[in-house]
Amino acid sequence: MSQAVLRMGVVGAGNIASIAQLPTLVQRDDVELRALVTRREDPGPLMRRWGFHATYPTVERLLNEEEIDALFVLTPRSEHVQATRHALQAGVDVFCEKPLATSAAEAEELALLAERNGRILMVGFNRRFAPVYQEGRAAFGVTGASFCVAQKNRAGSEYRATFENAIHMVDLLRWYCGGEAVDVTAHAAGDDQWQEDGISALIHFDNGHTGVLMAARNAGGWSEKLDAYGELTTATIVAPDRVTVTRPSGSQVREMSPEAFGWATATQTFGFAGAVHHFIDRVRDRQQPLTSGAEAAMTQRLLDMILAAAGLPTEEQPGREWASHAKK
Repeated sequence: MSQAVLRMGVVGAGNIASIAQLPTLVQRDDVELRALVTRREDPGPLMRRWGFHATYPTVERLLNEEEIDALFVLTPRSEHVQATRHALQAGVDVFCEKPLATSAAEAEELALLAERNGRILMVGFNRRFAPVYQEGRAAFGVTGASFCVAQKNRAGSEYRATFENAIHMVDLLRWYCGGEAVDVTAHAAGDDQWQEDGISALIHFDNGHTGVLMAARNAGGWSEKLDAYGELTTATIVAPDRVTVTRPSGSQVREMSPEAFGWATATQTFGFAGAVHHFIDRVRDRQQPLTSGAEAAMTQRLLDMILAAAGLPTEEQPGREWASHAKK
């Protein structure tokens, strides 16, 4: 028996959405892209490219005029809370890009709202769905890794770089170590607290495990990697292409490009597609997503601990517009 088609709304169709979520959604025959919220004066090209039936200027208009099953919130983070709250209050499931909110308190509020209203709320921490990170995490079972070092380095900083970008690695540290932080020490580099040159952190978790974060913004180039250790097992990930799991009996290596005959794309290897499929599965079976609103709120709490320990602000700079995405 074929499954009922899920009617989807989307808020924002900028660079990230066009690279990550929308290509995955249009490939599914059980999804209908009903409506798009956009500020573009001429939304026609977006409608034709992705197959939207209608466009609206606001989330409120979309929710009032369309019957949808779920909403993808793919805007800059400053707009996440309002759109997500409106949808949850309207009885609609939500996939929201990371971070869920501009503060941990707002993230917790949205997680509680989803729980009270019986809605699915998932946040796009796509690294948990990347094949190399999934295989590395599976090597340690339910107990997690005793030690984990996560790095995301690049050339050039941006406004609130740790919050916007290194948050992926903070989430991976929680997932790999399998606990919640009880103690954090951290250090930030650079003279601008709103656009730091990098941050390092040492995290002790309540299960005795230890995580290390390194996010350099003055590196010679982009790199992302993770090393995890425990139970006579080592997992070495060079994202998004390679994972090596080593035990006393030997090493097993998985490489994405040869596996996909050279056709692997960032949408698959970085877990964007996997995250979308996971959300749709959870909408159907009503189980909690791996990166639920509650999980996202705990990751933001840990991020706040890291920022505070490093002497960086945990809030937005008053009056500063966040605009790393293209026009929506």
